[in-house]
Amino acid sequence: MSGLFDYISSHYWGFLFVFIRLSAFFMAFPFFSTPFVPATVRVVLLLAFSFFFSSLAPLNFPPPASTVEFALLALKEFLIGFFLALIGSIFYAVVVYAAELISYMMGLTIANLFDPTFGMVSIVGRLFAFTFYAVFFATGGDELFVGALYQSFKLIPPGNIGVGSSLFHFLVQESALIFTFGFKLAFPFIFALFITNLALALVNRLIPQINVFIVGLPLQIFVGLLTLAFGFSVVVYFTVDLVQRYLEDLFKLLEVLRGG
Repeated sequence: MSGLFDYISSHYWGFLFVFIRLSAFFMAFPFFSTPFVPATVRVVLLLAFSFFFSSLAPLNFPPPASTVEFALLALKEFLIGFFLALIGSIFYAVVVYAAELISYMMGLTIANLFDPTFGMVSIVGRLFAFTFYAVFFATGGDELFVGALYQSFKLIPPGNIGVGSSLFHFLVQESALIFTFGFKLAFPFIFALFITNLALALVNRLIPQINVFIVGLPLQIFVGLLTLAFGFSVVVYFTVDLVQRYLEDLFKLLEVLRGG
């Protein structure tokens, strides 16, 4: 423990800016920003990663000349961590958006739950969220993810962030993936539920004595669960590709931040 404090005292400014960047990241990244990870664990991980990255990528950083310079450098580090976490939030939102579309077609939006981990989510949304996390760790995404964080300190030393039109253009393109990928993921299930609704509409016109509302809601839930049971492998394979795309775009973001 004394060695840790000695290292921090001798590399104070480098460790501080690593700590600021990772603090912003931990506050905004979907997995770490929820009560799913206890606050104590988050603090321990933050300190461990800060010490680890600052020792692997030593930063011979001179002390800021003034308080204003320190505030600007701290803001830049905060933005880097926030942008790195933002890309993860976008790809996490893809699976949540797809799940909400499926829940709406199934009629499960009336059964939304208040989950202290994810807030107001549907049952399908929670299932897809845990699937995304499981695939992320099962495919070794966490290892590449830690490598990307390490590369961020090598490619973008403290104070060298480039905020320009290319960055905003990149973020707008990434945000559009929420709707395109989300709809692609949900489309097979939405199509099956649409055919079910169409059949119910025909039954209502041909046999008006049947109360379609009473029959339709259980039928929609049954068809939705049946298609999820038989087609969940599609969700898993799509999520694998989604995680790979996320890691690729994370390194692209580093290049954008490096070049401005």
